[in-house]
Amino acid sequence: MPVPDSALAHRARELIDDVEPPFLVNHSVRAYAWAVELAWHDELRFDPEILYVSAMFHDIGLVPAYDIGGCFEFDGAIAAERFALEAGETPSRARAIHDVIVLHMADILPPEPAAEEVLLSESTGTDVTGYRIADVRPGSIPAVVAAYPRLDFKHEFGALFVDQAARKPTCRVAAMVRAGKLTAIDRAPFDG
Repeated sequence: MPVPDSALAHRARELIDDVEPPFLVNHSVRAYAWAVELAWHDELRFDPEILYVSAMFHDIGLVPAYDIGGCFEFDGAIAAERFALEAGETPSRARAIHDVIVLHMADILPPEPAAEEVLLSESTGTDVTGYRIADVRPGSIPAVVAAYPRLDFKHEFGALFVDQAARKPTCRVAAMVRAGKLTAIDRAPFDG
């Protein structure tokens, strides 16, 4: 899994390691790994740094310190955009990271989405419910899960979704919970 060797990528990972619980950190890294696999499968070219930073930050809005009262994907996107700007990224690259994070929860992607938007949207589904797992090279699955264990992910992540849905009933997460997302999480083809 080619991880970008840039100051921005390293700082993003350090911040996530400091503020997120380990099960969520590992989920973020796995989401990036599955995104790279899906890009390989679909022959999509992408910006590794934008995809990586977006993957690291995509659930930071679930962390109380970054929950500013909006839907968690918007709260996380705001934090990530601010982080990128403070790290010296151009406004357009910082906005691209923001948009990737917001759209990872979208029901439908906009016409002609950026590759990073498609990849994070689909790879988070891979990790959460097993969506498109058949398009991931079989040999990479045990290697990624061994390197970044799930750590009771289904239970812990489900609890975060329930909390968000209860507190933010107009957000996409609430609609997902009402539509049976917790059952889909529980049935994901992964232990934990």
